[in-house]
Amino acid sequence: MIRAFAAAAALAVPAFAFATPPVTRMPARVLEGPPAAAVAWRAPNRVPVDLVSLPAPSQEKIATGTSNVPGQPLKVATNQPLDNAIAVPHWSAAAGGFVAKVRVTSAEAVGIRTRLELGTVPGPIEVRVQGSDRSVLEFLSIDPTLGNTHWTPWTEGPSQVIELYSAVMPSPGAVSVSTIAHFTDSPLTAKTAAAICTVSAQCSTGDDTLDAAIAQARNSVAKIVFATAEGNFLCTATLLNSASFPAPFLATAHHCIGDSNAAATLTTFWFYQTASCDDLGTLQATQAAGGSQLVFTDYNADSTLLRMNRNPPAGVTYSAWNKAQVPANAAFVSLSHPRGDAMRLAQGTVAAAPNNLLRIDDHPYDMYAVNFTKGIIEGGSSGSGLFVLNNGTLELRGVLTGSTISNDPGGLSCTDLTEYGLYDRFEVFEPEIDQYLAGAPRADDAPNRVQDLFGTPIADPNGVDKPLDQRTSSLVLSRSIDYSGDIDVFRFSIAAPSTVHVFTTGGLDTVGQLMDSFGAHIASNDDESAASTNMGITQSLDAGTYYVAVGAWDPSVTGTYAINFSASASTTAGANYTDLWWNSAESGWGLNVNHQGTTLFATLFTYDASGAPMWLVLANGALQSDGSFTGPLYRTTGSPFNAVPFGPSTPAQVGTMTLRFATAGAGTLSYTVNGTSVTKQITRQPFSTPATCTFTTGDRSSATNYQDLWWNPSESGWGVNVTHQGDILFATLFDYDLNGQGTWYVLANAPKTAPGVYSGALYRVTGPVFNANPWIPTTPTQVGTMTFSFSSGNAGTLAYTVNGIQVTKSIQREVFSSPTTQCQ
Repeated sequence: MIRAFAAAAALAVPAFAFATPPVTRMPARVLEGPPAAAVAWRAPNRVPVDLVSLPAPSQEKIATGTSNVPGQPLKVATNQPLDNAIAVPHWSAAAGGFVAKVRVTSAEAVGIRTRLELGTVPGPIEVRVQGSDRSVLEFLSIDPTLGNTHWTPWTEGPSQVIELYSAVMPSPGAVSVSTIAHFTDSPLTAKTAAAICTVSAQCSTGDDTLDAAIAQARNSVAKIVFATAEGNFLCTATLLNSASFPAPFLATAHHCIGDSNAAATLTTFWFYQTASCDDLGTLQATQAAGGSQLVFTDYNADSTLLRMNRNPPAGVTYSAWNKAQVPANAAFVSLSHPRGDAMRLAQGTVAAAPNNLLRIDDHPYDMYAVNFTKGIIEGGSSGSGLFVLNNGTLELRGVLTGSTISNDPGGLSCTDLTEYGLYDRFEVFEPEIDQYLAGAPRADDAPNRVQDLFGTPIADPNGVDKPLDQRTSSLVLSRSIDYSGDIDVFRFSIAAPSTVHVFTTGGLDTVGQLMDSFGAHIASNDDESAASTNMGITQSLDAGTYYVAVGAWDPSVTGTYAINFSASASTTAGANYTDLWWNSAESGWGLNVNHQGTTLFATLFTYDASGAPMWLVLANGALQSDGSFTGPLYRTTGSPFNAVPFGPSTPAQVGTMTLRFATAGAGTLSYTVNGTSVTKQITRQPFSTPATCTFTTGDRSSATNYQDLWWNPSESGWGVNVTHQGDILFATLFDYDLNGQGTWYVLANAPKTAPGVYSGALYRVTGPVFNANPWIPTTPTQVGTMTFSFSSGNAGTLAYTVNGIQVTKSIQREVFSSPTTQCQ
C-alpha cells in the first residue's frame, strides 16, 4: 500500500517562505573553548559488583566479517550477546542522587564496549566507564528519549567498570547489560597497523601553504566506531561546517553507517595523530561517545550525514566544503585512519579523462577515480574525505567508497598502485543535505527520508493504502523534484509474496532505490532500458512494508514525473526452475528448462541412434495436481539454420515428458521417444556464480542477466537457451542442419567482453544414443564462434559461424505464459 505522501495533500510539507537558497561552499571554522573538565567518579570508593564475565569468543567468530579492504567497514570487535540481559542489581544513595557500579569482563579482549538496555528510567542517566589500565575515565550522558539501547564508550583491556548515576531512584531493572563487544583491535593503542607506504599526517608535503591547510583540516577528521548485529566496526568521518555551527554534522560513507540503529551506537576519536612525522609511537586522542542521529543517507551516492548527540571536543575544525565538481587531473589530499591507525596523509590526482569518472556495481552515479602518488587508503579509511586546496583551505569534495579491483582482489596496496581510489562526489550528495546544513527545510510534495515515514498515519484509507497485490490496477502518482537535490520517498505494502514493479514515466531523468521496512537497500536503478532515462525496478518480495526513493540523476535538475506501482502475487507454488539441468555423472547431455507461470518449456539436447546431436522439446509442460509438469514431447524438422527466408518447421510428437522436482535444485526427468522410456536424476548445473530466478510481471528492459529462452518471432521453430552465471554465458542453439534435420550447437564458455557482449567458441557434439546405459564420453568439435550483443534486457543480436557459414539474427525473450521470469 502507498502510505503517507502517496496522497500528497494529507501530509505534504508546507512551504517555507524563509527557506535559505542552496549554498555552494562553506569555509572552515574552529570550535574555540577550554578543554573539557576532567571526569571524576560520583562514588569513588564504591567497589564495583562483578556483573558479567565472559570467556573469549572463538577464533571463528572473531574472524567472521573482518576486512582490511576499502569499500567495507573494518571489523574491530566481536559482539558477545548474553542469553538474557542482566539487570544492574541495586542502587545506593550518593550526593544529589543514586549510584550503581558494576564490572563487565570479556577474557583476553584488548578493549571493551558494553550495550546497555533501558527499562523505565526517571530521566537522564550519567555513565562513567574505566578500562583495565585505569588511565582514562570516559563519560556518557544517556538521554532516554533517544532510545532504549545505548553503548558505552570504548575502554582498554578485558574489563570495564561502569558507574551509573541518576538524580532520581531508578526502578528495579531500569538498566541492564545485554551485550559485550570484545575488541581484538584497539582504536587507541600505539601501533603501526597501516601499510608501510602510508604517511603520517604530521609529515610535510614540502609546500608551506598546503602544510598549513592540512594542519587545520586534520582536526576535522574523526575515527568512528559503531556497532551492528555483526560486531563493532571502524571507519573515518569528517566534521562539516554549516549555518547551524556548532551543530556537529559528520559526513561518512553509507556503507559504513546506513541506518538509524548503527548511527545510535557511534563513538568518535579526535586528534588521533602521531606526535611527529617520525615518532609513530607517541599518540594522542580524545573520545566523544554518545551516539548520533541519522540525518540523511543515500546508498546511490554511498554517503551519510550524521549529527552527533554530543559536541566534539574544543579545538576541532569544522571542515570547509565545496560542491563544485572536481576536474580531471586536479590535485587532492586524503586524511584518514587506514586499518584504524593514527591519521595518515595521502596525495594524488584525479585521473585523466575519461577515467576521472567511473561507475561501479549497481551505484547509478559516477565516482571520482583517483591515482595516489604519496600514501594510500586502506580498510578503515572508508568514509574519509577527498580534499582539494582552494585559497589556502582544504575543502571536502567527496567521500571514500573504496578502490577498484581490476588487478588485485584486495584493491589498492603498496605493491599495486595501479588501482584507482573511488570517491563519491559531494556535488551529488550536498544538494540532498543542503537544507540540513543550511538550517532551513525546502517546500516539498513528498518526504525526503525513510525515517520521515516511520509511524506516520495512513494517508488515504479510500484506496491508496490498499496493498499493491490486492489492487485491480496499477497505482500512478504525479510528483515533482521541487528543488536541487530533492529526493521523494514513498511507502507501499504487499499482503502476500509478490513480484513488484515500480518505475517512473515522463521526461525527467530519474534514479531510484528500493528499500526494506528498516530503510536498508535492496536494489537501485538508473535507466530501466537503453531507450529510456526513467528508473525502473522489478523485484520479488515477501509480504511486508517497503520504501522507494526517487531523485533526479542530475541533482541540479528539477521537474515533474509520474511514479507507477504494480504487484502480482505469485500464482506458481514453489521455486522457479529456469536453468540448465544435467546429471553430473553423464556429461555431454543436458536439459534447458524455462519456467513461466504454471508452464515449463524444456529443451533436451542429446543424441540419436547414429550419435548425431538431436534435440527434443517439451513445448507445454503443464503443472499437475501433484506438483509435476507433464506434456507431449516433440522432434522437429525445419529450414536449414542459414535459410533466408526461414521457412516453417514441422513438429512430430515422439512421446511425453514429465519433470518432478524434489527440491528447488534436484528432480527427476522421465520421457519416452518412440516407445523407449528413459528416467534420469537431474540437478542444476553450476559453472560460475548461479543466478536466482523469480517470477515477474514487469518490464525486463533493464535486466542485465540474460538467462532465458530467446528467439526471433518471425522465424518460429528454432531458438537459443541462455544460461547466465556470473559474467559467463552457456548457450544451446537448437536449429536444423543443411538437410533440415534437427541439430544443436553449444557455446560452453562465453565470457563478458564488453557491456552486454559475450563471445566464445561454438561446438557440435556427438555422443551415445539418448538411452545408453552406461553413458559413455561425448566428442565436442569446434565449428565456429558465437557472440551475443544485448541492446537491452529484452533484445539483442545473435551472430555465429558454423563451418565458415555466417549467420546473424535479431533475438528477443520468448514469452509463452505469465508471469514471466527474471534472473539476477
